[in-house]
Amino acid sequence: MPFAIENVRITDLTWLLAGAGGPRMLASLGAEDIRVEWKDRLDVLRHGNPTIPIGKERERVFNGETVMPEAESVNQGGHFAGINAGKRGISLNLRTPKGKELFKEIVRISDIVVECFTAPTMKRLELDYDVLRKINPSLIYIQQPGFGKKGHYVDYVSTGPVAQAISGLSEQSGLPDPYPPAGWGYSYMDWSGAYYCGMAMLSALYYRARTGQGQYMDCSQAEPAIYMTGTAVLDYMANGRRYQRTGNRSPYVPAAPHGAYRCQGTDRWIAIAVSNDDEWRALAGVLGDPGWTKEDRFKTMASRLARQDDLDGLMNDATQAWDPWELTEKLQAAGVAAGACQTAEERMFRDPQLKHRGFQTMLNNSFVGEWQVKDFPVKLSESPAYVGGTLDRGFPCYGEDNDYVYGTLLGMPKSDQEALAEEEVI
Repeated sequence: MPFAIENVRITDLTWLLAGAGGPRMLASLGAEDIRVEWKDRLDVLRHGNPTIPIGKERERVFNGETVMPEAESVNQGGHFAGINAGKRGISLNLRTPKGKELFKEIVRISDIVVECFTAPTMKRLELDYDVLRKINPSLIYIQQPGFGKKGHYVDYVSTGPVAQAISGLSEQSGLPDPYPPAGWGYSYMDWSGAYYCGMAMLSALYYRARTGQGQYMDCSQAEPAIYMTGTAVLDYMANGRRYQRTGNRSPYVPAAPHGAYRCQGTDRWIAIAVSNDDEWRALAGVLGDPGWTKEDRFKTMASRLARQDDLDGLMNDATQAWDPWELTEKLQAAGVAAGACQTAEERMFRDPQLKHRGFQTMLNNSFVGEWQVKDFPVKLSESPAYVGGTLDRGFPCYGEDNDYVYGTLLGMPKSDQEALAEEEVI
């Protein structure tokens, strides 16, 4: 049975990326997201770099280079801006009796509650699913602690890199022994966990549309990461073979050369993968047919695989004379898989494919003005998504939508709102 995302309201208690990214997906599809915050425990991304400059600060220069200013407001967090676009924002103190009652009234008119606190937090606040479903029997409640609600790790706290380590992803990343695992650096599981959370919410909405019933969903940030180790798990189960780190080498599909190679400039690289002899000859042609490409030791795929260390060294020598973008275009035109290892600046402002796809969208915020954020990552022909949501707006300033939620939705007079603000409730 179909349902309209535009009629869905989310009460959003998430923070950081792993939690906030899931409801951001539904907001992009048309849901109304009400993000609940309190000033004494703000999302750390509101304070962290990069800081969004405002006014003349946009042109601040230090030692000849443009630099980002230090944040003077909780409404300048760059990461917060990207992860919470299209949402509404209210301030509410859930540690006060009046705050808890107001929260229950918001839940009464909501479809989904989503949070990513440690497992026992909402129960300690007496606002867990068992309490809230009595107020709203059709409620969908999504809990997303690092390791789920039950089990030996229930009291453990987690971040993306911790979930990656527990799942095995970190052990699988890096150069072969004796080098240590490299991990993923970026909180890769934050976005992956967010996508799983978004899919969970959509699944629950579909179930409710068919049955009229809500449900509790116990999500985990660590468990989705284990799905990403599927090849290694299957290889061990079927063959008893322990996964070995391979660095940039291709572990399963024969390919050589296969790696990242230095280019002109400081710390500039290109990724190249050659999987057959035709591609090898095409690569050699683009590089100017250097003599070593004709040597017997590199004549076949088998011989190239057996001498990858030598091959990588010669490849590095050959590619260092090239601009990574120019070499990418020439190799791709010759039928060789290749891509410049892009900097953040290049991904945002130079990459022609991302620009053509509308990867970045300018959204307005009432404090910093226009700011560019990543749009919804999928193009839908029948129900196009938009990162600004139905508000056509960027991230919410702290407490920006108090009057809308407390006044318009809950019918609270302005004088009562002012009194609750004096009492440190809202």
